[in-house]
Amino acid sequence: MSWRISCKGVFYVAGWLRRIGMGGPEFKKDRAILMEKLGGQIAIQETETPTARKADAQNMQDFQQNTTTVILQSEPCAALTYPQPDAVSGPALSHETFRQTNGKPEKLKVAAYIRVSTDMTDQENSYEAQERYFNQLLIRNEKWISAGIYSDYGITGTSGQKRTGFKRILRHCQEGRIDRIVTKSISRFARNTVDFMTALNTLHEAGVTILFEKEGLDTADSTSSFILTTLAAIAQEESRSISANLIWGNRKRFPRGDVRNQDIYGYRFTEEHITTESGYRYKDVTIVEEEAEVVRWIFQSYVEGRAFKDMARELNRRCIPYKVSHYAKKRMKNAVKGQLNADIDEGWTSEQINSILKNERYTGNVLVQKTYTEDYLTHKIKVNKGEAVQYWVKDHHPTIISQELFRQAREMREVAFAMRSHYGRRAPYAFSGRLICGSCGRFYNIRNVNKYPIWFCPSTTRNNGKNICHNEKIYEEQIVRMFRKAISERFQLIVPPVPFSGNSAGFVRQMLTRLENIQRMDFMERDRAFIKRQIAAASMSAERARRRVRFLQTRKEALENGRLILTENSVADVHIADAENELRTEVEKQAAAEAEEKNLTEQLEYMENYWEELEADHECREKAIEWMRDLPEGEEGLIRFLNDMTDTYVKAFALSITIHDPLHYTVHWFDDTRTDVEMYTNIKDHRCAAAYFDGHIMREKEHERRA
Repeated sequence: MSWRISCKGVFYVAGWLRRIGMGGPEFKKDRAILMEKLGGQIAIQETETPTARKADAQNMQDFQQNTTTVILQSEPCAALTYPQPDAVSGPALSHETFRQTNGKPEKLKVAAYIRVSTDMTDQENSYEAQERYFNQLLIRNEKWISAGIYSDYGITGTSGQKRTGFKRILRHCQEGRIDRIVTKSISRFARNTVDFMTALNTLHEAGVTILFEKEGLDTADSTSSFILTTLAAIAQEESRSISANLIWGNRKRFPRGDVRNQDIYGYRFTEEHITTESGYRYKDVTIVEEEAEVVRWIFQSYVEGRAFKDMARELNRRCIPYKVSHYAKKRMKNAVKGQLNADIDEGWTSEQINSILKNERYTGNVLVQKTYTEDYLTHKIKVNKGEAVQYWVKDHHPTIISQELFRQAREMREVAFAMRSHYGRRAPYAFSGRLICGSCGRFYNIRNVNKYPIWFCPSTTRNNGKNICHNEKIYEEQIVRMFRKAISERFQLIVPPVPFSGNSAGFVRQMLTRLENIQRMDFMERDRAFIKRQIAAASMSAERARRRVRFLQTRKEALENGRLILTENSVADVHIADAENELRTEVEKQAAAEAEEKNLTEQLEYMENYWEELEADHECREKAIEWMRDLPEGEEGLIRFLNDMTDTYVKAFALSITIHDPLHYTVHWFDDTRTDVEMYTNIKDHRCAAAYFDGHIMREKEHERRA
């Protein structure tokens, strides 16, 4: 198997190497290896000159217009295994042929992938622009069937673990829902070479091709494999280079004491800037005396032996305002599942007191590099315990407390934290991340796990004087029995006093079918696009109504002004009345269109959250499906289902369980339905419930009834 390349093709490869940064003398050895594969030689000017750039551009233009250039062919890439014939020759691919998939003459199911790495305004505009562009691209091509737009918003490209859209598009390719993918560039698809090559292998095994528009590369063309591998490595190297540059910059400026100020409690930024001898410029801060008094009181009270919660309670009692953290601002703007409700003011907390006590900046000094980023691919931040050099910058900004007072508080904190028991990260339990407090919205926590597990709302343990939550603790046994009752009521399995109803015999098969349908009927991208089209139509209707209202208002004012300027009889009352009625009708239409747009936007936001929760439990449902396929038919399978499901497979069936109080619950199921459950109210009835909704007791009662 050999490479054959035309003269113009040589110039094209040479120009391509120069443009990706492999034209210099330091890449001479790499070019030699590449040319050994090509079976030819390429001469590249070591110094970039205007003449070379002009010649390169001309050669590139000639190459694109040359329809008789022989196409390259080489040994398959190590990471990608494309079956190839012994020799390939023929004309260069045209622009139209380049965008097609070989071997699939029918219409192709084509999807687009979009990723923006931050949630800043300019990135948001980029996301919307990409979405509009790919929507038009998928719709206008008559040979394509749109498979939707998959996206990751505000997610880094150096790791595929947290990219929901990235994982979904790969899974749908494996399921045969997609024949082809288009994306903006390699860096938008992945900046991690391992993830990139793994994804390409996955797509190749599924028979799916991908087009990178910026680079003009397509996996439908087998000769692109080597170039794709190289560019993927370059994209990862770019991320590594950016990270290395930041680290290098920090290592240079930290020893000089070039550190920024922070807008923390007790300080405020001023309009002035400070410029150091090295030229580093940062904002100056000034002390807010009212807050500084609170900081001094916190340090002095802690040294005197006062507890965190006692100080928080006292500050809340005195109604002293606190500084809202960045996390709290995001929560107040849009609280996500498991967070404290956005409208709840938690006041001073033990966490805020602790963050003040451990911050050395109140002494006017700064400890640099208390944390470090472990790896530029994972972006995992760790506490610096000697892995990176730390720097102590003295007299960096105005002082609020003395160094001696801070030292005493630090020593007391170290002793207090050393006396506490330190456990490793606990494994998730069956109901972890599922129990939500109906009062404040937070996830329930668990304690006493080795004996009688108890679930409780963490807001009830703060004891900071705000009393934001009063929900009671609940034993896990109560939750298990409640969940069994919820299933029984949701699917009408039990009709008292008969232990099982007629629906119980086929319940396992029915539930298995429901889970399999949820896994198959996964059309998030299609439904999202449909709702967005509805929002766009409602928005256009609202804008037309607004323009019409402005026009009618102007006409009505003109009629009224004409009547005032001219004679009273110049404009009839009926004309003004008609204008007012028409304006009133149009205002009602505008209000209706705006209300529809708002409702659709809220519906899309709700569905986005539901889809995200559903996607997170995809693997749990797959495991539950495998488990249910082994269950026996009939009532014996139902009993095993009720006994075993609450231990391992709760997350496959319930997205959340809202606890209003120990007797009232709401279960949000995987199919976006809800069941309100009311448990029995007295001790006798509770014992009946405990027996009645226990699978083993069900089986015993059924045997007794049949006997």
